[in-house]
Amino acid sequence: MTYQILTRRPEEVKPGAVVYRATELEPVEGADDTYEFVASDESVDRYGDIIRADKWQLAAYRKNPVILFGHNNRDPIGMAVKTWVADKQLRVRLKFADAGTSDWIDTLRKLAKQRILRAMSVGFTPTAEPVVRRDEKNDYIIGYEFVGQELLENSIVTVPANPNALAIRGMGVSQEMVERLTAPDAMVQSAVRARSLELLRLGAASRVVHTR
Repeated sequence: MTYQILTRRPEEVKPGAVVYRATELEPVEGADDTYEFVASDESVDRYGDIIRADKWQLAAYRKNPVILFGHNNRDPIGMAVKTWVADKQLRVRLKFADAGTSDWIDTLRKLAKQRILRAMSVGFTPTAEPVVRRDEKNDYIIGYEFVGQELLENSIVTVPANPNALAIRGMGVSQEMVERLTAPDAMVQSAVRARSLELLRLGAASRVVHTR
């Protein structure tokens, strides 16, 4: 399962840091193996953050718009055939690699088609200092307003608390693929460990939430 950390230090959202945001796939009617998702909009997300849509930098991503699995750059599974901003939203259209490319990609395609695997996570880096959002009454940080950011990658990620594991096994998927699908993302797992150690040192409790 994949987690996102809710407690973040200011340096974790400064220019050069990598920030993730979760969303959900929607099938494109009449287009096989093609999905669209809103990578971000200008609503306040679960972190308390706002991302200004007109500040997205997409040129570098468009040159090599691969879609990954679990933020792993060794697991390209398709391409973003279109990436654009409209109606204050960053939108992405994903198309899986051709059937038969690999058993792994064929498995992901089948799971996405059945809506068992449907979560997306986008990675971006701030290119300008985010504006701090504060609770005016209590004067503490409630989030950030991103006013400049570059899209780095898009990844399919596993459903959070995997109630669908039995359904996956029932599809004839090998045990190796089940473990690969349900294993925590290595990068996020490492971040959770590092943050937990710091919070233990400070005597605080960690707050995490499943991605969706």
